Amino acid sequence: MQMRCSTKELVVAIFTLFLLIVNGTAYGAKSDKSKADKADQSSSQSAAIVKKVSKEIQVLKKNVVALNKDLRVIEEALLFPSGTKYTVFLSLDSGQFFTLESVKLKIDKKLVTSHVYSNRQRSALSRGGVQKLHVTNLSEGKHSITAFFTGLGPDGRPYKRATTVDFDKGRGSQFVELAVSDDESIKEPVFTVKQW
Repeated sequence: MQMRCSTKELVVAIFTLFLLIVNGTAYGAKSDKSKADKADQSSSQSAAIVKKVSKEIQVLKKNVVALNKDLRVIEEALLFPSGTKYTVFLSLDSGQFFTLESVKLKIDKKLVTSHVYSNRQRSALSRGGVQKLHVTNLSEGKHSITAFFTGLGPDGRPYKRATTVDFDKGRGSQFVELAVSDDESIKEPVFTVKQW
């Protein structure tokens, strides 16, 4: 069966088809644009959420560090009450005649701590740093402290020295400093114990 259509009908059909194509393309462009807008909006919302969460994490980290510091202070107060607390510090003057490698500490003839020093730690001590070597509880009365120093002396020779001090522990906190210093007159290191 053949269909015959007039020119007028053919023009109307072509025009209708053209309109459908144009409207479909416009709709597709609008759809793609709205999809892109939604994707950009979603992306910016995600970035804002990540930024907010990151800031909150930084605040939490700062709070954890502060809390950890407070807990250490509380722990030290509980473990070492001020009435029995005894703290040993170590200081190192210039280090021209002695390179500190290690320290052993005995209190009342019992080894309580030993420490081996890195180059970084020696450098910090020689620049005026003071190390908290040991904290303990001591009862009132007579005690002794002995420190053994190991290192390199003049000309790179192995050097070992010990120093001992007898002391009376009184009431309250007490502090002692193990000081390593150079004696220019004899060109050797000097090891002393200072009570505060």
